Amino acid sequence: MASAPTTNTDVAIIGYGPVGATLAGLLARRGVHVTVIDREVDIYPLPRAAHLDHEIMRIMQELGCAEEMVQSMRPNQGMDFLTASHEVLLAMRSIDVTHLGWPASLFINQPLFEQQLRDAVVAAGAIVQLGNGVTAIDTSDPDSVRLTLDDDTEVDAQFVVGCDGARSFTRKALGTTMNDLQFEEPWLVVDLELHQPVPTLPTHALQVCDPARPHTLVPMPEPRFRFEFMLLPGEDAVTMQSPERVAELLADWVPAGAATVERSAVYTFHGLIAQRWREGRVLLAGDAAHQMPPFLGQGMCSGMRDAANLAWKLHAVLQGSPDALLDTYQAEREPHVRAIVEAAVGFGRIICTLDAREAAGRDEAMLSARAAAPDDRPSDGVPLPPLDGPLVADGGGKPSAQPLIDGRRLDDLVGPAWLVVLRDPEQAESESARWWREQGATVLTAEQHQELTPLLGSPADADSAAVVIRPDRYVFGVGSLVELTTAARQALAPG
Repeated sequence: MASAPTTNTDVAIIGYGPVGATLAGLLARRGVHVTVIDREVDIYPLPRAAHLDHEIMRIMQELGCAEEMVQSMRPNQGMDFLTASHEVLLAMRSIDVTHLGWPASLFINQPLFEQQLRDAVVAAGAIVQLGNGVTAIDTSDPDSVRLTLDDDTEVDAQFVVGCDGARSFTRKALGTTMNDLQFEEPWLVVDLELHQPVPTLPTHALQVCDPARPHTLVPMPEPRFRFEFMLLPGEDAVTMQSPERVAELLADWVPAGAATVERSAVYTFHGLIAQRWREGRVLLAGDAAHQMPPFLGQGMCSGMRDAANLAWKLHAVLQGSPDALLDTYQAEREPHVRAIVEAAVGFGRIICTLDAREAAGRDEAMLSARAAAPDDRPSDGVPLPPLDGPLVADGGGKPSAQPLIDGRRLDDLVGPAWLVVLRDPEQAESESARWWREQGATVLTAEQHQELTPLLGSPADADSAAVVIRPDRYVFGVGSLVELTTAARQALAPG
């Protein structure tokens, strides 16, 4: 019998959801030979994820599809936490356009978003194999990973990334377990298509902290609107999805006949993080690596941050950087994910309070705090810890600003490469600057582009002579060019 054909690729990605597609596009645009594999043929036709933020739009900008996407999105003004009688416990407002160059918060229609994303992936040159899932992962060869597919064909890859969701086959193959952050609550998600304007529906997200029935309202791109209702103890998931029960739950918000239910489904919201995100040449990203309650709208966003962090590191290793560079992936991303999961779980515990006396105490405390220090100032999203480790020097670890340079966003000018910004134009010809150019970095001076000056901090700070920005747009460090270059050379030297 003839042996099954084998395909060779640099990186094989298992799963073609938003995270796998983002990683595939980012790698392909860097010239990496990437193959995406998914058993499903078509995009899931109903909305699931509903929200993304300015950092994700910046990633879409790198993929070349952000301008098209934003036209069909709905800017989100923020989110209010309400009592059962709709008093405001906490108001969170969103910046229209942040220092990253995009709105802080946007609602999406996921099927359209995914189609636009997949179009960008194909345009970037990624190979996509649909309708053919992975049945085995062989890691016995130290130099490659072999995947066996449903049709017995094989794919040999230098690296494999499992972006295959909460029930990840890849994670199970690695044998890693999930750390449980002790949050598990079933919720009914109802997506509507509105037939007419409903003035009583909010234009921003609401979390109604009603102990009789906690629920969430999400204004998605027109004509869609989403409701989420917590299931109470003893309620049956199938019964709760019946048209009659759904209509009862919606009655206080949506007049009869004003909308059609596009989907109703019960999900159990979890807080979980995988113990290991990498085993040799196999890595995990997105829901395969972590799952979180949706109360901050950061589940898909966190997975796409994984993709951005991993893409440039895989590319660098394939170009000769040390394999240990990939060890920084989980070390950098897990603290971010943990901070978001813990924040989402914390908000979830506030929202999901069912004891009326406990809820009354919560309301009294939060209303008093709001009266004493009302703070509705717009923010740019969930506060995240800075990155840490060998790929971060002094002053680094946060996303860089993205000013307009001659009418163009900074990233469009630089491309998916390192960026070095210098205060002193004479340093542009130094040995350190030449080394950066040899790595493919763009070297600019604040004298050339005054818009870059704020990236360097205060002119009075003599130590802020340079800022180095990583390919994923996080600041590597601010300070002496020589010291920043030495730190980068140690981290990125060829293996």
